[in-house]
Amino acid sequence: MVQLNQLLGALKEKEVCGSQDIEIKKIAYDSKEVKRNSLFVAIPGFRTDGHRFINEALLKGARAVVTEKKIPLGEGVTGIRVPDTRKALALLADRFYHHPSGKIRLIGITGTNGKTTTSHLIEAILTADKRGCGLLGTIAHKIGSKTIPAQITTPESLDLQSLLSQLVEKKIKYAVMEVTSHSLQLSRIENVHFSIAVFTNLSIDHLDFHQTIENYLEAKTRLFTRLAKRAFAVINIDDPKSNYLRKRIPCSILTYGIEKKADVRARRIDLSLEGSSFKVKTPGGELDIDLFLPGEHNIYNALAAIGVSFLLKIPPAAIKKGLERIRNIPGRFERIDEGQDFWVIVDYAHTDDALEKVLSTCRELTKGRVILVFGCGGDRDRSKRPLMGETAARHSNYTIITNDNPRSEESLSIISSIEVGMKRGGGRYTIILDRKEAIRKAIEEAGSGDIVLIAGKGHETAQTIGTQVLPFDDREVARKILKEQEIS
Repeated sequence: MVQLNQLLGALKEKEVCGSQDIEIKKIAYDSKEVKRNSLFVAIPGFRTDGHRFINEALLKGARAVVTEKKIPLGEGVTGIRVPDTRKALALLADRFYHHPSGKIRLIGITGTNGKTTTSHLIEAILTADKRGCGLLGTIAHKIGSKTIPAQITTPESLDLQSLLSQLVEKKIKYAVMEVTSHSLQLSRIENVHFSIAVFTNLSIDHLDFHQTIENYLEAKTRLFTRLAKRAFAVINIDDPKSNYLRKRIPCSILTYGIEKKADVRARRIDLSLEGSSFKVKTPGGELDIDLFLPGEHNIYNALAAIGVSFLLKIPPAAIKKGLERIRNIPGRFERIDEGQDFWVIVDYAHTDDALEKVLSTCRELTKGRVILVFGCGGDRDRSKRPLMGETAARHSNYTIITNDNPRSEESLSIISSIEVGMKRGGGRYTIILDRKEAIRKAIEEAGSGDIVLIAGKGHETAQTIGTQVLPFDDREVARKILKEQEIS
């Protein structure tokens, strides 16, 4: 419980109408979550406006309301008007939970691809060194022994501060979290203090939200420009956008890469479908790593994790142990093995760059064919659909275009955009809207030594078609089909 006047000290710009001498037991931005003596923050959303639910919040017992609009609230209710309620929510939440990010070593990872794998690798290394570590990301949020399903990659500011507060309560000293461009643009990490920030890479994605690649890059850059001078940035020097980023960073930088001279650099790389082995040069000496995650892109993820570990002064033996302990990341080049004589891989790749990297890995690691199953999500960035189609055409032997999560869009409209790129790339393809049947067709097509790549949904366990959210897991579907094949 906190006094309202103490909370409002976090806001520089505000107009207050009513008493500030109120005990606040809870902050809420969803009217359904309001209880007696709550502070309700009305956020303008993408589908609805929180200002429309103020009356519902008041009926449930809200004593104070933060708004962007001038709204009469009635007797006994304190109104606080601010320029930006999203930013206000973040600042209020940080104060309500007593600034938890300042009490742990928080590592933030941003970039188009690789955030999830890199975060899991860092967690594994910290665990190998017997340092408690929380994990906040796409697949789930982990607080000690508790695992919380993730609704979105980077939680809304209030939920994020609550999770960070739980880490502090559990006396967990380290946490690694994925930081999305949406969260940076929408002020979710306002007043969140990072000890280390990691940049993995940047390619086209989320242009439905950011409009241009320049805006997208600028959103990512915000994670780094807000770093304190005592913090560190870990940057993929091989990515073309790293030069722009490095000029904007106010603290010490550690670079990693394969192609360019970097502080942490891999060499003597040996790739296989089982994983990779390589030697790593670091400022503290060399390491020999056997990584059980296939593909060059996963070497980059491992290098980022090694860079972070070096800054945290983790011993080389623990770094090696942590990296080599990981056998798979859910939905990230995850192998589905039911004894068949070909490979079935499920991967989250949902951008043209990610798809190209995964397909290139497949082509490099097999002499057989690469059979691809993929689609594109509805109500999301349309510009990448033909790009993904062209990538599929150029790097797979045969593609089955299917539904991903069409959401409110017509499936055939999405697929027609993919087809533009497929035709441009000259690829062989067919269309099967039913994703289960598309996976079945790919598996039936596969012969000895081939790779079936099922891309786009990765770890997801549901498919959104229209307003329906239906159970669907690429991994379980593929496993069931493979077992049926074995029986028949």
